[in-house]
Amino acid sequence: MQIRPPTLARIFEHKPFGYVLKHTIEPQVTYRYQTGIHNYSDILRFDYRDILADTNEVEYRVVNRLFAKKTSSDSECFQHPKYLPEGESPDSERGKAMLAAHEVCDDRSGPARELITWEVAQKYYMNTTWGGALVPGTRNVFDSTVDLTGIAFLTEPRLFSPIVSRLKISTWSTDFQWALDYDPVLHQVNASTIFAGYHWKDWVFGGGQTYLVLPGEAPANSTAQDVFNQYRLMLGYGNMNKRGINGAFQIGLDSQVGYVQYVSMQSTYNWDCCGVTFEYRRFALGTVRNENVYKFALSLTNIGTFGNLRRVDRLY
Repeated sequence: MQIRPPTLARIFEHKPFGYVLKHTIEPQVTYRYQTGIHNYSDILRFDYRDILADTNEVEYRVVNRLFAKKTSSDSECFQHPKYLPEGESPDSERGKAMLAAHEVCDDRSGPARELITWEVAQKYYMNTTWGGALVPGTRNVFDSTVDLTGIAFLTEPRLFSPIVSRLKISTWSTDFQWALDYDPVLHQVNASTIFAGYHWKDWVFGGGQTYLVLPGEAPANSTAQDVFNQYRLMLGYGNMNKRGINGAFQIGLDSQVGYVQYVSMQSTYNWDCCGVTFEYRRFALGTVRNENVYKFALSLTNIGTFGNLRRVDRLY
């Protein structure tokens, strides 16, 4: 059952830098009851359906949005007789005065743009054992947790989930995102991911930081890392279809272990008929992955792309 009250909205009278601002608040409450899964421990984990577990929960969520629209100085204003009362002549003194009071402007500045989106959500669990599926002392993953956050926070029975905050700021040249998970039960930040990017002509600058604390206690004889604090920097010029030379560079390092974990360099040169792209990647993830990767792609206009560099792997 989902309850969505009316959206609250306000348009501000002040116009900073010539922009009209509108703020909206969208509350939402969802109640979910799911039962009948009595053999959770015997189900092989294969896809999303295999993490279904009994649950009785309430999710409350609030979304704030800020829209901006540039006021146009070349708007065409006109007066239309349709705003006059029935029987009133547009040539009369009263009709002219009424038309002047109902002047209409054809705004040519374009649609509004969503500048800021801030979403905050949390869940309250009335079934704290998920029908017996929860195993204390280990990280549990259920469908009622993964649709809220990607952090496996369930290690013990609990009433409240972490508070999830998702902030996104997007202007005409700047992008900023901050995803934060705060656990009120453990009184700690489980995860924080910040990314900022700036576009200037054909140049792109970006950087980010990711902080993660794995919930739960690690075994005494385990040397596995439970706190991650990683940084990423990116510099790019051009795009995939720009004529001439284009390139991008990306590096990622972990401050907890103190070394560079990832480096990627990509370069493209495009002619009128075709283009060629080369990429080099270096992974240094200890025993998980330690290798050098070389990729290339040859693109022919109106024909296709050949090589082992896929579109999803491109840096620009």
